[in-house]
Amino acid sequence: MELRGDEPGKIESTIHYGGTKPNFISSGGFVGDFHRSFADDFHTFGCIWSNTSIDFYVDDLVFHRERIDRSMYSGKGPNPYTKNGQPFDKDFQINLNLAVGGAFFEPPEITEDDARKWPQPSYVIDYVRVYKQKN
Repeated sequence: MELRGDEPGKIESTIHYGGTKPNFISSGGFVGDFHRSFADDFHTFGCIWSNTSIDFYVDDLVFHRERIDRSMYSGKGPNPYTKNGQPFDKDFQINLNLAVGGAFFEPPEITEDDARKWPQPSYVIDYVRVYKQKN
């Protein structure tokens, strides 16, 4: 789940896979325009990760689904996978990241002065929870 500070009404959901750099790829990149600013109040973001898909939620509503019960090989370099669904059959870590530049933003690069003009130029997290479904 990615939220750009310069577009506070849009959320992106993307999964990254396919091998090591430079052979990795991503899919999704879905941009949900919710016609409201996520900077105005707290919201609940989440994902439910099953054996077949990853569903992305905002405020308990699914806004995007990525199928993962398929070959995730990028087609570039050696294939690091031996079966469908890899690497999403392993545990992952949660990474909370505040990006204020780089390739996520359209050129030119975002400057500190640009970020100060965003509707909510801060990164506020109330809580993080992880649940595991019993088999």
